[in-house]
Amino acid sequence: MRAVVVIPTLNACDRLEKAVASLEAQTVRPAVVVVDNASTDGTRQMLATRFPDATVVVNDENLGFGRAVNRGVQEAGDADVVVLVNNDVVCAPDFVARLLTPFADSTVGMVAGVLLQATAPGVIDSAGIELDATLGSWDNLWNRPVSDLVGAVDPVGPCGGAAAYRRSAFVELGGFDDAFFAYWEDVDLALRFRAAGWRCVLVPDAHAVHEHGQTLGAASPAARRLEAFGRGYVLAKYRVARRRPLTAAAIALLDWPPLAVHLLLRREAAPIRARLRGRALGLRRPGSRAPLELASVSVAAALRRRAGQLRLRARGELPSHFTADGAQPRSGRTTR
Repeated sequence: MRAVVVIPTLNACDRLEKAVASLEAQTVRPAVVVVDNASTDGTRQMLATRFPDATVVVNDENLGFGRAVNRGVQEAGDADVVVLVNNDVVCAPDFVARLLTPFADSTVGMVAGVLLQATAPGVIDSAGIELDATLGSWDNLWNRPVSDLVGAVDPVGPCGGAAAYRRSAFVELGGFDDAFFAYWEDVDLALRFRAAGWRCVLVPDAHAVHEHGQTLGAASPAARRLEAFGRGYVLAKYRVARRRPLTAAAIALLDWPPLAVHLLLRREAAPIRARLRGRALGLRRPGSRAPLELASVSVAAALRRRAGQLRLRARGELPSHFTADGAQPRSGRTTR
C-alpha cells in the first residue's frame, strides 16, 4: 500500500525539520505533504533546502488543523492511506510500515499509532481515543508505561497526532468537519468512520515521540476556548443529552466546574461563550445518533481520572500540555 504523510504546521521550523527527517528515515518511505498555515519563520525555505521531495501546500492564512489536513489530502496523489503526524512528532523508523499492515483487512478504516512522552519516552502520551459515557474523549492509556500496551484493546479511533486513515473512506466521509479550528476534530471523524461501519486497530509497536502542545500552548486561553467550543459542538451535533436526563446531569458534573473556575477565579468568560457557540452551531447541523455504546469509560471513572489529574497538578507533576484546571486537551495540538 502507498502512504502519504500529511503534516500541518505553523511557525515550528526546527521541530518540523526533525519530524520530516524521521519520515525520510522510514523503512517504507511515504510521500510527504506539509501544509503551511502561513508561517513566517523560514519554514518554506527550510523545506525547499532540506526536503525538496516534499510537497508543500501554502495557506494564505491559518486554517487550523482539520482544514489544513483536508487541503493536504487533496494533494495526496494515488496514496491508499493517509497518515497524520503533528509537527512536533519524531517517528521511529518502522512507524509508517507498522501503521500500514492492518489495512490489509478490508474492514479496517482507521489505525492508531502510539505517541510517547518526550520527557519520559517509556510513558504513553496517547494510544488513540477512548470515550466516556458522556461522549467525552480521553487519550487512551495516557501516562501509563509502554508495557501496558501488551494486550490493549482497540480504541474508538486514532489521535490526530499519530493516525492513519484509509484514504478512500476519508474522502467519501468528507474529511475533517471544517467547523473545528482545532481540538475534537479527530473525535468527530472517528465517530463518522465508526457510523459508516469501519473499524479502528491499535498498533502497539508503531511508536513516535511527542513534545505535545508546543505551538499554541495547551494551557493557553486560546486552547481553553477551542476545547470548550469542540466539546459543545460534539455534544450538540450528536444530541448526546437529548431525552437522557442522567447523561445531561453527568455532563454538567464533568464539564461545568472547570468552566466555573475559569469564570470566577480567572474572570475568563471566553470558554463559556465558546461552549455556547459550539452548541448553537452543532444544533444547526443534521442530528446524528449519539454512539454511547462506544463508551469504555464510565462517569465514575471519568471523575476519578479528573480527580487524579488535579492531584498531579497539586504536586506539580501534571504535564504542561494540560490546562490549568486539569482538563486534557487532545488532538491537533501543535498546528495553530
